Amino acid sequence: MKGIADTGFLVAFANANDKHHRWAAQLARMADRFSEQKPDIADLCLVRMSELFPRHSVVTIDRKDFQIYRRNKREAVPLLCPPER
Repeated sequence: MKGIADTGFLVAFANANDKHHRWAAQLARMADRFSEQKPDIADLCLVRMSELFPRHSVVTIDRKDFQIYRRNKREAVPLLCPPER
């Protein structure tokens, strides 16, 4: 398998002195809440951004996963998705 990854999240998570360490730690805790769905980092970032900017909807084509994710532990994430066929 070949892939390209931004390791900034891993560096921030591992290094308590990194300016983004708190953000990475919050995402790691959030991932534990959704352990059955196994969200990727991009999805976790969108859920967290939805918590920080609650009046904004998440634009996604991944309706199935985002209907399961919850912001602030219990609120549905507002979505803007293409219509289902």
